[in-house]
Formats: sequence, structure tokens, C-alpha cells
Amino acid sequence: MAVTSEEVRAVLDPEEPDYEAAAQLGPDALPHLQRFVEGPDPNLASKAAYLAGRIGDPQAAPILEQAATSDDPAIRAATAAGARHLPDEQAEAVALTLVDDDDPGVRKTALKAVPASPNEELAAKVEVLREHEPEPAVREVAAEVAERTTGGGRTPPP
Repeated sequence: MAVTSEEVRAVLDPEEPDYEAAAQLGPDALPHLQRFVEGPDPNLASKAAYLAGRIGDPQAAPILEQAATSDDPAIRAATAAGARHLPDEQAEAVALTLVDDDDPGVRKTALKAVPASPNEELAAKVEVLREHEPEPAVREVAAEVAERTTGGGRTPPP
């Protein structure tokens, strides 16, 4: 079933969209979401980035990777939240970018997107945040993530 830009925009228009229902639009919505992420409306772009992740299709990854480079921290935070719904490898790529973000809210949300078995590079970034993050709330989430991950690629401490 073809999905139109108007249909996608209509599901994103409410103040708080029903993302579970909107995700049912499936991968056919992704080209429209890409255009919204690239567009001038930051509110629509953040909703589009999150919905792209919620659709959960690997084809959404490039949309989230682009949104992760936005100048707007709200778009980057929505991107991090949406990444939690991607397959692990794609979620990991987005999290790798956003756990180093300048905005502590984005870092905190990105940590929640870290898959159960992060690669060595991402696991190392989580450890750095756990040990050296200046924001207590972000440091706490980093500690929780370090505990819940299976350590995929992490080397045990000496």
C-alpha cells in the first residue's frame, strides 16, 4: 500500500502523535519522513526522526544518521529515542554519534539506545561517561547501561 506525504504528515500533526499506530505506515513512509527531517520545521523534523526509528526498518538508519547531525538538540534527542527501535547494529551507529553530543539530554537519551551487546568502541564510550560525565543524571544512566550490557567487545578491567 502506497503511503502519501499527506498521510504521514497527518499522523505527525497532533501535539503528541500515536507513534505506535503511526509506525504501522511501515517503510513506505520513510521517504516522506526523510523529507520532513530535511525540512525547515524542527517540530516536524523531530517527530519524523522518532517515527523513522519507531518503524524499526534498517532502511530508517540513514534518516536517523542525518537527523543526528542536526543543529537542533530536540531533533538529536528525538533521533536518539527513535534509535532504540532500530536493529542493534543501526541503533549502535546512531548511539556512537550521539553519546558524545554537547547536550547532556541528548547524551542521556542516546545511552538508552545502546544495545545489550555494544561493540568495543561504544562500550568504551559508555565507560568514559560512567567515569567522567560531569552531569550526574547522565553519569547515572551510563552506569545503568554499563550494568545491563553484556559487554560485547568490552575488555575486562585489569
